[in-house]
Formats: sequence, C-alpha cells, structure tokens
Amino acid sequence: MAKRFGYLGALAGLSIGLASGSMAQTAPPVAAPAPVEASWITDRESPPVALAPDVDAARLDAEIAAAMAAEVPDMGQTRTLVVIHRGRLVREAYGAGITRDTKLVSWSVAKSITHGLVGRAVALGLIADIDAAMPSLWPASDPRAAITWRQWMQMTDGLDYLEIGATSVVNDVSRMTFGAGRRDVVTWFSGHHPPKHAPGAHWNYTTGGVNLIAWALQSLAVPETLTGMARAEASFAWMQASLFGPLGMQAVPEFDAAGTFLGGSLVYASARDFARFGQLYLQDGVWQGQRLLPEGWAAFADTPGTGSNTDSYGALFWITPNDGGPGFPRRSSWVGAPLDGYHAQGHEGQIITIVPSRELVVVRLGVMNNGQPGWDALYDWAQRVVLAFPER
Repeated sequence: MAKRFGYLGALAGLSIGLASGSMAQTAPPVAAPAPVEASWITDRESPPVALAPDVDAARLDAEIAAAMAAEVPDMGQTRTLVVIHRGRLVREAYGAGITRDTKLVSWSVAKSITHGLVGRAVALGLIADIDAAMPSLWPASDPRAAITWRQWMQMTDGLDYLEIGATSVVNDVSRMTFGAGRRDVVTWFSGHHPPKHAPGAHWNYTTGGVNLIAWALQSLAVPETLTGMARAEASFAWMQASLFGPLGMQAVPEFDAAGTFLGGSLVYASARDFARFGQLYLQDGVWQGQRLLPEGWAAFADTPGTGSNTDSYGALFWITPNDGGPGFPRRSSWVGAPLDGYHAQGHEGQIITIVPSRELVVVRLGVMNNGQPGWDALYDWAQRVVLAFPER
C-alpha cells in the first residue's frame, strides 16, 4: 500500500502486567475463542468459505440481501458487509463501485481503533498505568491535567463540551473538525472546554477528548520535536509497526496540519480490514499466536464507565445495557440480542459488531440519516443477523 496522509477533508494522506489497579472496574473477561488460522487472514484475495451447519443460512442470506438493496427505509444504503464466524470469513457483499480493497471512512469507528492503539502502547510499556494522568497541553496546576487515560477513554473527563444532539452551529465537533480548530484540533480543544463535572462522575460523548488521547499517544510514541507532516509520518510508522502491520490491516489514518492523528473520527480501511480489528478484540487481543493487546483489554472496552448517566458506553466502544433494554444514550435497544455484543460505531451507520458468545464479527459500512430511526433500523438488522448464528 502506498503510504498516504491527509489534512482535514482529504485522503492525501506480548502480554505485560499493567500497573497495580490499572485494570480495576472491568467486567470479568469472557473466555475468548481460540484464534483460528484462516485463509482470509493470510490471503487478501481469499473468497468466503462455507457456513457451519448450525448457522441459519436462509435467515442470514435474506438479511444480507435486504441490506444490500439499493435503498432501505431508515437504514439507508449499505456499501459493504463482511461477516466473520469462528474466525472464518463466511459472507461478504459489496455495492456498486466497491470492492474488497476499497477504503471507506470510519467516522467514529476510529475511536475504537484509538482504544486498540492505546492498548498496544500499554502492552509495549509506553503507558504504565491507565489510571495515571494522561499527557495534555494544560499545566500541572490546571485540574484538567490530572484527568486519567481511563477517564478520557470512558468519556468521563467532565469538561464542558457539546456534541451529541447539538446543531452544527454550536456543535463542538463541527467547530473543531471543520471550523476554527481544523488545523490544530488539540490546541483548539484545550483552549475552549473548562471543567464542568468532577472527572469520572458524568459521561459526555467527546470526539475532542479522543483526539486528545491520540495526541497523548503520539507524544509517547514519536519524538516531541517533530511537527506537521514529519510528526504524522512518524506516527503512522509507529501505528503500522505496532498494530496495523501485525494485523495485516491496510489502514490510512488522517492527521491535521499540526500532525495530530484524528483518532476521534478519521481512519480509512476496507471492510475486511475493519473485520480484522474486530476479530482481534473477539480473540482478547491475540493475533496468530501473538498477544498484541493486554489481557483483559477487550473486557475493559466492554465494561460500563463510571459516569452515572449511562449504561451503554464502555471505553471507546458502545456496549449493551445489562437489562437488554433502552439505555441512554444508546440509539437502539438491542432487545433480544446477546448481552455480550458490543460495537465500534460511526456516523451514518458504520459498525463493527463483536459478539463473543456467538464467535461473531459483523462489519457494515454505508450511508444513512444519522438520526434515531436510522440507528434503530441498523441495530435491528444487526440483531437479526446475530441471531442467525448459534451460541457456542
């Protein structure tokens, strides 16, 4: 793959022990399925293989056909689908002009990829304790400088930031990504958002906070003296060597003009490559016999944060409320689906759904209205796909 970098709006562009207490508050880990040596992992041209006999093939194929129709009410247009079961590629579908190598935008699926990159940094010893203060641009005397990696990843930083439900005029992610902050997102974010809640007490969805996580990660992984394109190139090289390369994932991250990785919203990859990332989490961070993420890192992603106002968000992943019912701010109830399902999720209907109890990864990339009807339709469809597969 040619190495490309982009500024905003363009594509130019081992297991180690964690410090004591650093993985506290996580759910008991779900036993990971044994990693499967599968042809789709080693051969990018490998076609899907046959379904296991205990899968409801008729139900699955009917749902795939329905999703790939030209335009589905509320759910919009599906550009590509990939289904991985028990480590094997069993189904894929592509819309007009899309192939298995076409790179599509992740939007906020990138947040989950940032979680994977942080996990890789923990495994490599760059981060000793996720309950320690995360690097930032604030001086030590500023209370925001004490916010921890965990609190940033669980979106319980407590800052006065407005994103979900806000119009574009006052929406902080729009102002940061496309407005005044677009050339240096972290400097803009750091200068506009004072504390509003105690860290850890209140959940608030924040792309700005995830961009800061990405910046902090870069500050540990590449020399501080690098700026702009040099910083972006060095950061991409680290991502490639640490995570994308071992996964065989041909991903293209985007950076702003200051060289900061836009880890809150902009990674481009094919559906198969997003499936590789999902499969890594299904296997508890182990890939082809190598532990890339710390043991329990996937369980951390799938565990509710400490904010009192949500039961549906973990650490940079959307999770299933414990009662299976509507959980604020979840956009769909996921009623009747396995409670262990969790999701990387992006604007306009990008999802990587991971269901350990069904040994399943489902990727859907497309375009839809970002309102609640669209998300309800998409999650209802994903639920029906998941239920075509047996519990292990």
